[in-house]
Amino acid sequence: MTKHDDGSPSTHGSSVYCEEARRLLDVFGQTVQELVQLHELQFLAIVDGDPDCNRFDVLIHMANERKMAAKYDYIRHVEEHGCSKDHDFDQSGA
Repeated sequence: MTKHDDGSPSTHGSSVYCEEARRLLDVFGQTVQELVQLHELQFLAIVDGDPDCNRFDVLIHMANERKMAAKYDYIRHVEEHGCSKDHDFDQSGA
């Protein structure tokens, strides 16, 4: 990878993440959106006075587990593959 004069990586219009890291990050983002949507639906049920609003608890728990699994899949890939922007920077300070 080439670097700019200031030492930062030059990507020439492309991402410094590999295709798999980008895919895993997209999966993580989707799981976060699903979790937020379930929280919103539960909130709306509470506001509407739905006596069965706790039906969302199990769905929220399962969505949170999927989100955590996706998060750690992404982190594990970045650490093993070294394709994160953080890994491309010269940490020596020189």
